[in-house]
Amino acid sequence: MVIYTSNMLENYLKNDWILEMMLMEEKEEDKSVRTHQWLKTMDNKRLIFSHVYGDILEQAGCEIKNKILDVGGGYTSLTRKMLVNSEYMLLDFMAHGGKEIIEKIECENKKEFWINSDWMEYDISQKKFDIIIANDIFPDVDQRLELFIDKYLPHCKELRLVLTFYNTPKYYRTKRVDDAEVLTFLSWDGEITGIKLRKYIENFIDTTSDEIEKLKDVNESIYWNGRQVVYIKLAGGIRE
Repeated sequence: MVIYTSNMLENYLKNDWILEMMLMEEKEEDKSVRTHQWLKTMDNKRLIFSHVYGDILEQAGCEIKNKILDVGGGYTSLTRKMLVNSEYMLLDFMAHGGKEIIEKIECENKKEFWINSDWMEYDISQKKFDIIIANDIFPDVDQRLELFIDKYLPHCKELRLVLTFYNTPKYYRTKRVDDAEVLTFLSWDGEITGIKLRKYIENFIDTTSDEIEKLKDVNESIYWNGRQVVYIKLAGGIRE
């Protein structure tokens, strides 16, 4: 498990290779996509990106390419790089733009890689992946963490999760998209996140039950809004 700290960010910025690679790959049309803008302008996101996607970005020239499913990954200029280096699939309804660029890339390469769907609606029953990624979705944006792990873990060799939560109470006033009802949405804290993760203790890679227990005590943040961010990997149901 990786708990992100300001010292870790400071060390990464001594060699901000994700930004360098982004600028090398960037096209003018990329600049209008919010997910690309965020990664380009936010050094904390690039630190995390380097851990989650770094090995995929660096594996150019491999004869055997990993099958990747990126859930909610959005679009950046590095999407093209991952398409070259792996058998990359993006499962995302693209709320932050980039649909037209993705469709253009699919047309140019005569290959479909974008699945325009919510992850719960996607039929993964007959699919197998080397790596499934969910970066900065659960549980703050989407509280269905347990449902996601139960559905997707059996269909990969490795599940990579970047989890965000607040150990200082954080809540939002929201409105249902299918009704006029107004709701108050309380973000998960580290204790709730840890409780949900205990179910998968036997699947943890480089993470102990004691570390999961201590999520409730994490206080440092690399984000202006104070959220805590951790990166964990789980061994999936597909074994070599």
